[in-house]
Amino acid sequence: MNRLLRYLVLALLLTSLSACVWFRLLELKNQLAKFDENFAIEASDHFTLVFKNPVLLNDDFVTLAKLQPTSKEQTPTGSRWIQAFHKIDAKGRLQPGVDFFFTLDFDQDDYLTRWDFSPIFMVMVPAKFFEDSIRSLAKGKVDEASRKYKVDPKDRAKITVPPPTLQQIKQAMGEPLEKSKEDGKNVYVYRFMVDSPWIDKDYQDRRFTDVKLYFDPKTEELTRMGGRFIGLKINISLAKG
Repeated sequence: MNRLLRYLVLALLLTSLSACVWFRLLELKNQLAKFDENFAIEASDHFTLVFKNPVLLNDDFVTLAKLQPTSKEQTPTGSRWIQAFHKIDAKGRLQPGVDFFFTLDFDQDDYLTRWDFSPIFMVMVPAKFFEDSIRSLAKGKVDEASRKYKVDPKDRAKITVPPPTLQQIKQAMGEPLEKSKEDGKNVYVYRFMVDSPWIDKDYQDRRFTDVKLYFDPKTEELTRMGGRFIGLKINISLAKG
């Protein structure tokens, strides 16, 4: 059981997964061990993970996320699903111009071939570090007690590029919903509304996503970011070293 899971689930609760989805997640996790044989990276202001030997189906997205994507459209090679996240303020009002998207491309047999992360998301995570973090997932294990997928700290990617600064974050994302201090760090919280036509009635808390960004008060560099994105929990340390 310790060899189950993969990239999409990081910290998803696993009790409701069907046997078929479980098997495909296991296959994807095993592919990560031979990363360059099974994946490619395209990085600019976007970040795209290309699946050379796709194993996940479009229905797996709904099963794992417990919702339907913002939009679906047919493409010459299959279909494209877009999941949008809209920044909101404390009163729930949309803040125009600060959106990010997951774009999922599927082939004609409904297998996931490309997963694109839009520029706003990439402002928070340098592309090279994000790639290294994905590669490190091959070394992760399932924590049976909490039913979460974890990577040992010694196996996590190390940041080798300059982390984002507070100025860069604010330029791209504007003012946060909240500001506070935690463990000597300045914490900025941004809230996003998940744009979905349907969310499972038992998972209505996935309608909103809070992204917490931790900054070094001296250098104003981002040291950690965390958030739960439609069930996918991401908690990344950008501390140097």
